[in-house]
Amino acid sequence: MKHTSGDDIEWVLVYTTNTELDGRMYQANLQGAGIPCEILSQVDTTRMLNIGELALVKIFVPKEHKEEAILIIKSIEENNSEEAD
Repeated sequence: MKHTSGDDIEWVLVYTTNTELDGRMYQANLQGAGIPCEILSQVDTTRMLNIGELALVKIFVPKEHKEEAILIIKSIEENNSEEAD
């Protein structure tokens, strides 16, 4: 999935989660690395739905930053799994 903004930036999906908190955490890490990042949240806060397709938080970055963003996300996930062990 991709879309183009009004300023001709092609945004690509790099990560999907089901919690707003996770999405914001990944966004902060990507932005801290100098990667522009946008979140599309489909979480229904009125009903507190946070399961399945009804509660997706999607993270988009410009196409030219896709590979770097994926590496950062994988690094975060690896660190989180090591801490859980």
